[in-house]
Amino acid sequence: MHIIFPIAGVGKRLQPFTFSKPKAFIKIAGKRLIDHILIKLKKNFPKGTTIIFIVGYKLRQITDYLTNNYSDYFNIQFKKQTPLGYQDETPYFSGLGDAILLAKELVDNDDIFICLSDRLPMNDYSPLLLNFHQHQCDGIINTKKVEHPQFYGVTIVNREGFITDIVEKPQEFISDLAVSGAYIFSKKVVPRLFKLLEDQNKIELINGQEHQFTPIIKKLLEEGKKIKVNEMTAEILDFGRPESLLEGNRYLLSEVKVENPLYENLIQTNNIIDSKIIPPVFIGKDVKIKDSIIGPNVSIGDECIINRCILSEFVIGDGSHLEKIISKNSILGDYVTLQDVIKEKITIGDQTYIHTHVTREAYNRYD
Repeated sequence: MHIIFPIAGVGKRLQPFTFSKPKAFIKIAGKRLIDHILIKLKKNFPKGTTIIFIVGYKLRQITDYLTNNYSDYFNIQFKKQTPLGYQDETPYFSGLGDAILLAKELVDNDDIFICLSDRLPMNDYSPLLLNFHQHQCDGIINTKKVEHPQFYGVTIVNREGFITDIVEKPQEFISDLAVSGAYIFSKKVVPRLFKLLEDQNKIELINGQEHQFTPIIKKLLEEGKKIKVNEMTAEILDFGRPESLLEGNRYLLSEVKVENPLYENLIQTNNIIDSKIIPPVFIGKDVKIKDSIIGPNVSIGDECIINRCILSEFVIGDGSHLEKIISKNSILGDYVTLQDVIKEKITIGDQTYIHTHVTREAYNRYD
């Protein structure tokens, strides 16, 4: 089985965090999103498995990192998706369907596993793989019931668990069983899938349209192909939007297994001074915290300095410096300097400097 991993897109819904890095490189609970996914894939696929990354935005950053960190386990191949154009120096692409099509020449008449970079199963991909191998079907799609189906592609299934229809982001409720970031297609249907993708690729795009993948699955269903759902019972984390990223942070922190009493070690090395840590909290390397209350549900990147802050439900990138900040439900990128701010729901991209003025009276209300 070959793995196809589209990772070319810009991640507009996660801007400003994706101005300087791909969305899969946002760090949560001590690891990049791409690391969390690839660790799961290593559990479910043997060493030497071919994984085809479809790259585009921040191409060099992605290829260097993946080659340096994962080529010892996977047979890594890269295919470049060329941008359709640029808007304010940011590239835009022709869609997921065209990204998958780029892997055609590398699949080599094999089953394919398509994995998206903004969804992470809390367990792993073994239920999906097991379901595929146990049933006679042309394909299988990972699904999960969601509260807001209008943000997702959703499936309608019959009593046997086979998909009868698939609809992208329905504005009226038809199903809450959402497609959740992973697909498997058998080698007997793969040639037809790529032929449909080729036909779609020839359609001219106008007014910001994209060549999506959902219409291809819909055509396979109309042709009588038997595609099942694998309904996940464990949580699947969605990192496609800032609010869902914070929710994913909470789940990952709840699963982090700390081998040593990390906070105690940091206190003993004087990296945490006169501060209170309310678990779960992940603290990266060489972080210094003073006169602060941190937690719960805070992820702190490497080499950060935090002084006189009260933070909860928070994600902080590497190399950031926070002083006199009171905030929750916030996300900061890498190398952010933020001083004298009392505000909820802060979203700040990489390499940003913000310094306001907070009166002593305002700060004392929280001190």
